[in-house]
Amino acid sequence: MEFKVAKLDRTATIVSIVTTTFLIVLSIFFVVKVPLGWLFAIFMMLIPLCCYLLSPKKFIFKGSTLIIEKVVGRQIIIPMSDIEAYIRVPNFAKLKVARTFGNGGLFGFYGLFSTAEYGEMNCQLTSLRDIIIIKTKKTNFALSPQTCNEFEQYLKTNVTGIAGEIKILEPLPEDEKKRANPAILVVPIVLFILVIIMVLQNYAQLPERIAVHFDIYGHPDKWGPKSSYLLSGLVPSTIMFLLTISIFFIMKKRTNRPAIPNFLVLIMSFILLFIAYTSLATFWFNKYNKQLIPIYYGIIIFVVLMIVLLFIYYRKIVKR
Repeated sequence: MEFKVAKLDRTATIVSIVTTTFLIVLSIFFVVKVPLGWLFAIFMMLIPLCCYLLSPKKFIFKGSTLIIEKVVGRQIIIPMSDIEAYIRVPNFAKLKVARTFGNGGLFGFYGLFSTAEYGEMNCQLTSLRDIIIIKTKKTNFALSPQTCNEFEQYLKTNVTGIAGEIKILEPLPEDEKKRANPAILVVPIVLFILVIIMVLQNYAQLPERIAVHFDIYGHPDKWGPKSSYLLSGLVPSTIMFLLTISIFFIMKKRTNRPAIPNFLVLIMSFILLFIAYTSLATFWFNKYNKQLIPIYYGIIIFVVLMIVLLFIYYRKIVKR
């Protein structure tokens, strides 16, 4: 028995149209204005294409299994003997949801998500309304069949015939919910204080007119008043600091895995550290008339370390 996925809801439709249009316009700009821009254009156009191809296509009851079939790619096979409970949710958006590693609307909502009410789940959704959450022995799945009534009835009948009566999934009890410890915020707080101290001390040593922008080779190509150093050092650092604090408390409420908000704080603290480095590098050039290290080396180091952090996040949180 096959069930088609629901049509894209309004949120997914808007996200898909706006994102795809933006990437098309950006691709045209790169092709016209940037040398070898067609390479960037190909990469950008692969984003919506891959998101569409990896989106769920239909749900199939075959023998003793429930199969989630995508447009292209590996099927997800759920043995019905592993299904322990389910619940029908009228509006998934009303749950406290955090994206662990997933697509948030570009041709669907799929991948790994975490909810405060039901824990982690593998979402395979094209609409956030009228969905089915299925609990198995290993993990949870969230599905959005086009005909939810028929799907629910077929699920109950088949699971009952194989594994006995299927239960209704209950939200996690409050005493089983785990919350991240705000002590992790010591890291961005200390970093932010050190950045403020560094910027203020450096500001006092700068001449009245300074280099404020450099090309990829480290040559200054824009000059400005001394006050611009203060703005470029404090404003982005303050924004990143406040964003880090806000994201921590938002994610703390939306997930039962403390590792997720904790790791996000560490990643954003690393970005704050890079902002501090760029401020120090600007001071160093204006004070000593030379780059602290070549700019392209700094960019390479930042990108490599960010990739390492994201790889650790994938291994320690997503894959596990």
